Amino acid sequence: MAVIFLGWYALKEYSFRSAFAKYSMAFLSLFLLFVTTVETLIIFLVVILLTYAGCHIGKKLQGYQRKLFQTLLIVLQLLPLLYYKYANFIANDVCQQEWDTVRNLVIPIGISFYTFQSIAFCIDTLRDQQRIPKFIDYLNFCSFFPQIVAGPIERRSSLLPQMENLRLSWDSQNMVAGLPFVVLGLFYKMVMANNLSAGMLNGYAGENAFPIWVNNVCFGFRIYFDFAGYGLTAYGIAKCLGINITMNFLSPYTCCNISDFWRNWHRSLTLWFRDYIYFSMGGSRTKLWWFNIIVMFLVSGIWHGAGWNFIIWGILGGVTMVIHRIFSKRGYSLPRFLGWVLTFSVMMFIWMFFYEVNMDIVLSNLATVLNPSSYDIGGFISHLQNHKSAGAIAVVFIPISFVTIFLEFLSTRKYADPYRIFTKSHACMIMVVLIFMLYSHTPSQFIYFAF
Repeated sequence: MAVIFLGWYALKEYSFRSAFAKYSMAFLSLFLLFVTTVETLIIFLVVILLTYAGCHIGKKLQGYQRKLFQTLLIVLQLLPLLYYKYANFIANDVCQQEWDTVRNLVIPIGISFYTFQSIAFCIDTLRDQQRIPKFIDYLNFCSFFPQIVAGPIERRSSLLPQMENLRLSWDSQNMVAGLPFVVLGLFYKMVMANNLSAGMLNGYAGENAFPIWVNNVCFGFRIYFDFAGYGLTAYGIAKCLGINITMNFLSPYTCCNISDFWRNWHRSLTLWFRDYIYFSMGGSRTKLWWFNIIVMFLVSGIWHGAGWNFIIWGILGGVTMVIHRIFSKRGYSLPRFLGWVLTFSVMMFIWMFFYEVNMDIVLSNLATVLNPSSYDIGGFISHLQNHKSAGAIAVVFIPISFVTIFLEFLSTRKYADPYRIFTKSHACMIMVVLIFMLYSHTPSQFIYFAF
C-alpha cells in the first residue's frame, strides 16, 4: 500500500500514457498473485485465458450452437474451482472414498470470485453479443488487485469501461474520497472483526444455550465487520486510483426483513445469483418461484464452502426468504423494530450453521438451542468465569458492535448512506487512534480469503 501511494504521489505533476498505465496495472495485479503462490497465478491465468479464447470462438457461432458452446465453456471455467474446493468433499464425504490426494488441497486465493466474474463476462458477452475488448483491458478487468481476492464480483458493464480508459495520475480529490473508506475498512477488520474473533470459543459444544448464542452473535458481527471491512478497504483503494467499484455491503444489520438483509449483504454475489440462476429458472414468474429461491440459496451455500453445514445454511436462508415472501404477498408486515429483532435473531441462528464445519457439534448445539431447559443463567455465569479472556472480549465488543450498527442506522437516516458518519475527518481520526489502542494481536486473516 505504501509503495502504491508513494508511486501515485510521484505522478503529481503529470499523467502516464494510457498504454503504460494499463500495463503497469496488469503487472502489479499479476505480481501480487505471484507473490501469494505461483500456483495461484497459474490457475488464475488458466481461467481467464480460457474465458477470453472461448468468447472469441463463441462469437463466431450462432443460435443453438452458441448456447451449447457457452454451456460447455462455463463447465470448463468451473473445473478448477470444483477440483480445489469440492473434490475432497465429493470424494471423501459424499462418496465415502479415501482419496488422500484431494484431502489437503489448498484453495487458490480468490478463485471463487474471479471464476464467477469470468462466468458473468462470458454470459454477458455471448448472450448479449457484446464486443470482445482488447486483451490488456480484459486482463485488468479480471485482475484488478483491490477486488480480485474477495470481491466485489464486478460486471463488464461497470468495470470494463473504466479499465479501457485507465489513466495513472495524481488526483487529490480521489485520495480525499478514498482514504476515509480505507481507514473505516481497517477499523472494521483490525478492531471489530479481530477482537470478536478472539471472543469466540472454537469448537464449543456445551449443554448451556447462552454461550452458543454468544458465539453466534460474535460470529455474525465478526463476518460482517471482516467482510465489509475488506470491501470498504477495496472500495477506498479503488477510489484513490480513480476507479469506482461496487459497495459490497450497505449496513445489512439495520434491515427489518430478510429480503432487505440479502439485498444489502454481499450485494455483488446476491445480484449474481439473482441474474444468472434465479432469473434463468424463471424467477418469480413461475408457480415454482419458491423452489427457485431455495435452489438459488442452496447454490449460494455450496459456493461458500464444501460441507454439509454450508448446504444446510443455504437451504435455511432460502426457506426464510420464501416464508417472508409468502407473508409479504399477503400484505402482512411487522412494526419496524419488531421486524429488525426478528431478522437479526433469525440471521444469528442461521450463522450457527456457517462457522462450525463439524456436523456433530452443529447438531449438538442445535439441540441445545432448541431445548428450553438449557437456558441457565447460573451456568452461563460459571461459563464466563471459566473462559475469562474470551468472555471479557465478547462482553465488551458485542455492545460496541450494536453501537456501531446503530451509528450506521443514524447515518442512513440522515445521509441515505450508512457509512457517511464514519468517513468524516474527525471520525477517521478517532478510528485511527482506536486502531492503535484496540488492535487485536490474535492472528486472523480475512474470512473470505478461504473462499
